[in-house]
Amino acid sequence: MVANVYTGAALWYNPAGLARIDKPSLELTGVTLNIQVIKNPGLLTIDTVPQGKSEGAGVNFSVIPQALTFTIKLKNENLKLGVGLFNSSIRREFITEQATSPPGATDPDDPAAGPVPEVKAFAGRNSRLDFFHISTGVAARLARDRKQKLLLGGAFDLVVATSRVDDSYTVFYNGGLAGQVSSGQVQTQTGFGFQLKAGIQWVPIKQVRVGLSIASPTYVFAALERFSDTFSQAPPAGDVLPPDDPNRQRAEGGEGRGGRGVWWGVEPGNLRVGVAYVGDWGWVEGDLVYNWRLREEELGIDFRGFLNGRLGSAFRVSKNFKLGLGAFTDFSQVDQIQRLPLATRKIDFLGIHLGILYSNQEVHPDKQTEAEKDGVGISVAVGLRYSHGRGETLGLLIPAQYNPSEIVTCGQPPVPNGCVTVPTKINEIGINLGAKVAF
Repeated sequence: MVANVYTGAALWYNPAGLARIDKPSLELTGVTLNIQVIKNPGLLTIDTVPQGKSEGAGVNFSVIPQALTFTIKLKNENLKLGVGLFNSSIRREFITEQATSPPGATDPDDPAAGPVPEVKAFAGRNSRLDFFHISTGVAARLARDRKQKLLLGGAFDLVVATSRVDDSYTVFYNGGLAGQVSSGQVQTQTGFGFQLKAGIQWVPIKQVRVGLSIASPTYVFAALERFSDTFSQAPPAGDVLPPDDPNRQRAEGGEGRGGRGVWWGVEPGNLRVGVAYVGDWGWVEGDLVYNWRLREEELGIDFRGFLNGRLGSAFRVSKNFKLGLGAFTDFSQVDQIQRLPLATRKIDFLGIHLGILYSNQEVHPDKQTEAEKDGVGISVAVGLRYSHGRGETLGLLIPAQYNPSEIVTCGQPPVPNGCVTVPTKINEIGINLGAKVAF
């Protein structure tokens, strides 16, 4: 995409590619139907001998609009303008878990005391995090460069970041007679920010193209926040604990809302480098994408720097049909997000793409006839994306007997310097739909 992009998608991958657009176009460049099959047994674990573990199998389904772009020529034929709306979805999750201690289970800290009361735990999470980019870009070729050998472009994105997280868990000991604890919270945030992009495309020889683009991190300068939470705990029937005991009977809750000025880094910056080879048969391109490390203490975000690779090709089946093939890596950005204490993932993906495109005109960077340039071009694409991910998910460790202060997420006993993590596998299938009208 970086070296050879010449559609409205250039606003996202490399603004310099806008300079290749021959006529105004409107593009719906992606609607994705996404299915995730997740296996993370033990996301809820009861600390008994033997342990009680949740099944940890689920399916997530979501429909995600990706991009809508509009591009035109300006009065100066060397200048092109693009406007787009992009949705960079980071996370969509719906998780429900249940775990029960095995019959006759004992406390690992006191096995001689005999079986512990039956423990039942329930937990759930429904979360989504989206970044909506309203992008405006301009690209140009050098005034004397009729063959478009060197193209320059830049873009400015207004960003609206939205997140909603619903979390809850409940634990019953002997149906509540031996103690119970429950917690629930709803958090929503809306932030307003910006991102800057710039790029070049260079054609050193006719068949070869080189691209370079850079994007700053996304910085949020204002935020609207709302939250609601509840917590209650009750020790075993008949037990009266002193007021300073963390496991005494209590119930509390809160609600708040407000807006404030902030300066948050919420998306890492990226550097993209690509090389493409273009022929009559189609084209092939390889890209490297490096994301910059980004830390934000107030949000508890620590994104590590990481490198991903892309390899894609398009083959000319006929004038009207193209076949696309590709492979990619998608290594996780998440190093640690402690403000989301359950089901935060650190997953690395490997995947492949398969797609087919139909157009009533030739789709090729260098092969439009004058008659086609004067007509209306209509293109429709369908793609299939499969990826396999492995990594870790943050879980909950439930004590064998009533002791809410030892329900573990991160940085709590008995793992004060770490987190309870669960090995996770994800198989993901995406169906991508796209359409373009050039007039």
